[in-house]
Amino acid sequence: MSELDGTDSQDGEGQPKVFIYRIQQRKGLPTLHGEILAENEADAERQLRLKLLAPTLPPHVNLVEKAEVDAAERAAKSRNLRMLLDILRSHHDWLRGAGGERADFTGRNLSGLKLPRLDLSMANLAGCDFSGADLSESKLQGANLAGCNLAGANFEDADLGGADLSDANLKGSNLSGANLDGADLWRANLMGVEVAPEVLHRALSCRHPGSNQPLE
Repeated sequence: MSELDGTDSQDGEGQPKVFIYRIQQRKGLPTLHGEILAENEADAERQLRLKLLAPTLPPHVNLVEKAEVDAAERAAKSRNLRMLLDILRSHHDWLRGAGGERADFTGRNLSGLKLPRLDLSMANLAGCDFSGADLSESKLQGANLAGCNLAGANFEDADLGGADLSDANLKGSNLSGANLDGADLWRANLMGVEVAPEVLHRALSCRHPGSNQPLE
């Protein structure tokens, strides 16, 4: 108990909590969502009824404490990170010819992750979401990045030699100091990309449409 206010300073009892609500409306109508500051779940339900001017809560209401949502998201991120590390260890063994297995992250959401100095050479990353991710100084030679969302990603000093970047979204990404020799940039979105002009010219000049093979 706090000597000043009589509250328990350790467990936060009596302190207001943030509750998140989502209400699925009839087909064709948008989902209602928002936050409520309440003492407990019963108080949050009461406030939500007042907000909706309804005697009872409508069906398909999801009301949960924000702290629980945050904890679940942290746990999910931790599981994903452990899975990522396991796949990377196996991929490195595969690259060294010591067993293991080629990394396959097809279609995974890896947005915003900090992954500098990784060796993802020859990895299958097709359709991944790497938007806002940090892949600076990483090795991505021969990697399959076809159709990836790489918007705002950091590839500074990364090696993308021979990588398949066809149909990739590179809008606003940082490719300064990156190696793009032999990369396939067919139909890639290069709007706002930070890259040396000679590097981009060399990459665009050595391919023909839809092919990952150099011009003869």
